[in-house]
Amino acid sequence: MKQFPSTITVLVITCALITGAPALLVADEPAFSPAQKTWVWPQYPEKPRIKFLQTVITPADLGVKKGFFAKLWEFIAGEDTVERIQSPHGVVADGEGKIYVADWGAGIIHYFNFEKKKYDSFSKTKLGPLVSPIGVALDADGLLYVTDSYLRRVFVFNGSKNKRIIGDESLGRPTGIAINKTEKRIYIVDTLWHRVDVFNLEGTKLFSFGAHGAGDGEFNYPTHIALDRTGDVYVMDSLNFRVQIFDRDGKYLTQFGGTGTGLRDFLKPKGVSVDSEGHVWVSDSLRNSIQVFDRQGRLLLIFGRQGNGPGQFDVPAGLFMDSKDRLIVADSYNYRIQLFQYLKAD
Repeated sequence: MKQFPSTITVLVITCALITGAPALLVADEPAFSPAQKTWVWPQYPEKPRIKFLQTVITPADLGVKKGFFAKLWEFIAGEDTVERIQSPHGVVADGEGKIYVADWGAGIIHYFNFEKKKYDSFSKTKLGPLVSPIGVALDADGLLYVTDSYLRRVFVFNGSKNKRIIGDESLGRPTGIAINKTEKRIYIVDTLWHRVDVFNLEGTKLFSFGAHGAGDGEFNYPTHIALDRTGDVYVMDSLNFRVQIFDRDGKYLTQFGGTGTGLRDFLKPKGVSVDSEGHVWVSDSLRNSIQVFDRQGRLLLIFGRQGNGPGQFDVPAGLFMDSKDRLIVADSYNYRIQLFQYLKAD
């Protein structure tokens, strides 16, 4: 796995604080780089590692215009019918311009197509409207899988149509979800029962792993989940304040994190994702920051602080790193998503 270069000057905290680790980069605010004409982290003239791309709140941020009938209804009813993100939680993208956002506050799924400048939202299922959509994932055929923590099911959508339902009353509170497209397995975090349930794409349960506790392989209200390119599973063990790593069959491998205010600790961890080089990205909603680790748990970079500007957050939640190393952050209390590009060393 490639590392962040150790020759980069540390901006705020000296890398000596992490013995044997690559240099740590800490940046509270983005800086305008005259060389790149964009917002980047760390600050110019240091080698940038993160580039801000875009903020999305409404379809207008993609250049999508209201249709004639929407404008007519606004004129008649005197209401603003614009669709906007309210409380984003889970996010997923196909790497080709399509992004889905689980908006638990509005009880809907937002669909943004950046390439075709299209927008849609939907919530209708075979059991009625979505109530509390939390996690979203895509399979190899482009079908969308949505967890609803209140309805206690996973809903599979083809476009905006609910094709089938996965799960039964044994699900306590499904939240995070990830799909191994090669093995055709669905990994669903059950926060209430402190475990991860594994299904095939048709909805047959294969096995579960985890139990309530603080030991290796045990969970205390886990929330989010991610897979790396080898199929290893990263679970955000939220109230144990750590990330635990398992193989594809649920065998415990390792962990990192802890509770506290240290560099490698978490205050209120939520989202987790893994980039193409194996770096682990974690959102800490109380710190209003994104932390980047290597697989051994060594902290490599921190960026973000509270605010509503580029690279600033207010309770960041779900994360997703697409196939092109574009990071999508559900900036929940800013009612938006933010997009960033991870800039590789080469």
